[in-house]
Amino acid sequence: MAAPMKRLCSQAARHSTRRTFTTTAPYHRADHVSNPRDRDSNNPFLTQFPKGDGKDTTPSHLDPQYESDDLSTLALSELDNHRELRSLVRTAAWEMPLLSALHKPFEPPKMKHTSPLRWRYTTYMGEQHPAASKVVVTFDPKDLPGLDDKQREKLLKLAGTRYDHGKGRVKMSCESFETQAQNKRYLGDVIQTLIAEAKDPKADTFEDVPLDTRHSKRRVKLRFPSAWRLTEERKSELDAVRHRQLLEEGRKVEEGTLVSGDRVIEAVEEINLQQVEEPIIVEARREVPRGKMGRKEMGQTRGANR
Repeated sequence: MAAPMKRLCSQAARHSTRRTFTTTAPYHRADHVSNPRDRDSNNPFLTQFPKGDGKDTTPSHLDPQYESDDLSTLALSELDNHRELRSLVRTAAWEMPLLSALHKPFEPPKMKHTSPLRWRYTTYMGEQHPAASKVVVTFDPKDLPGLDDKQREKLLKLAGTRYDHGKGRVKMSCESFETQAQNKRYLGDVIQTLIAEAKDPKADTFEDVPLDTRHSKRRVKLRFPSAWRLTEERKSELDAVRHRQLLEEGRKVEEGTLVSGDRVIEAVEEINLQQVEEPIIVEARREVPRGKMGRKEMGQTRGANR
């Protein structure tokens, strides 16, 4: 902890040596005092305006002695950043080491009973979002105390499509209100209403209504068949098959019966070349007629002969 603090302090000292500020109070700015007559004459940072004799009607902000010698907006922002840096350095150097006296070892909370309700909230780290108020609750009906099998089955029938048969949980959400506390309270009231309705002895138990689980589809997890696993026996069988295939290929090579892809390609190329060259050769061997028509067919004209 000492090394980072020393580095921050040295950095602040270097910044302070580069810019010479004799005061850090904001009220010493030249533009702070609205009335130039009320300014302190002993303040070296303020331009002194001459006292008029009462006859001069020139506004004070047009005085020729005031030549915009105040800090610019960019310089004032840089000064504010410098003040903030020095304030953080002071806090890190003098106040943060005192926090070690408040250190206490972490002790996990001792909960006498675990709530069957699991709440989930959504946060966007301070950003405004329509879904930031949404609250989701999930619970297992088996964890709810004071319910028998019939009452639990009735509760699942009342939950309807919110019950996931594959996971065995009821999931509900609410985002109708503006705050998370209101949505959480509403979900808690709905769960209490479901439990009270399931425990009501005068109400219908829905025993003749089957539990509808068509909305929840179980995902079948595919497993690798045990028959496909490579055992030592299977490996030896594969090695024997590959050895026999190599021997058979060697025998075909010796006998010259092995089909070679390169030879087939070369033979096809030779056939195609012969088919292309044959018309050219036939045309070249054709006799050219004599006379004027023959010279015309051969491209020999009177001008070309000259």
